[in-house]
Amino acid sequence: MSYKNYINLTDDLLDKPIYRIMPIHRFLQLLEEKKLTLVKPKKWDDPFENTLLNCTFETSDGEKGSFSAKNSVYGQCWTFHRETDAMWRIYSHNKDGVRVTTTPRKLLTALQTAEPNHHNLKCFIGKVSYLSKTNLLEKLQSIDLLNTNGSGIAESLLYKRTEFKHENEIRLIYSGDDNTSISDIFQFNIDPASLLDRILFDPRMEKNLRQAYKLAIEKKGCKTEIKRSTLYDAPKGLTLKLP
Repeated sequence: MSYKNYINLTDDLLDKPIYRIMPIHRFLQLLEEKKLTLVKPKKWDDPFENTLLNCTFETSDGEKGSFSAKNSVYGQCWTFHRETDAMWRIYSHNKDGVRVTTTPRKLLTALQTAEPNHHNLKCFIGKVSYLSKTNLLEKLQSIDLLNTNGSGIAESLLYKRTEFKHENEIRLIYSGDDNTSISDIFQFNIDPASLLDRILFDPRMEKNLRQAYKLAIEKKGCKTEIKRSTLYDAPKGLTLKLP
């Protein structure tokens, strides 16, 4: 059987940096528990999310039904964007966020390591493609949800409308066991030291607070490089020559 665990990703993207911003308390919790958390797509804001899995299907005999997999799939969103003003303001609106960095290969490997049983059928990572509403519906209808390699379910979550193109998303996706995935979240064990390449503080965070959080991170045994974003720093050494 041919497996397709990297979706919409070329080889040159597998080791390219990807980023995720989260509140500092969530990051400290991640370091304490050494777990990464995925959520069911119904928790995402876009009403088009999970559209295909939520639809009703009809058999050749005229019988109608729904896909049980819609309640057993989980995802987590990352981005290829290094940082933007909008990202900090949306995901760190209290000015207390951190941006963590990893790669698609490291992220999928961490999930596969934590879920060794049939991981080729359950663990996926893919780049989101952005389409017009018409093309999006056509694309979703062409996906084979019953593909025996399990990739159809994951692929159905990797297409969004062009209005969201600025997100430049990549998604980690896990397909749980049908009818047993009751919780809206799915957590798996990670080694933060091997998964995370860099930690970046919100550029608006007050200096004393930043230093206190840096100590808290280090006390939890995290040796990953820690920096502060310079997004809003004024340029240095600029001299204006008057006529």
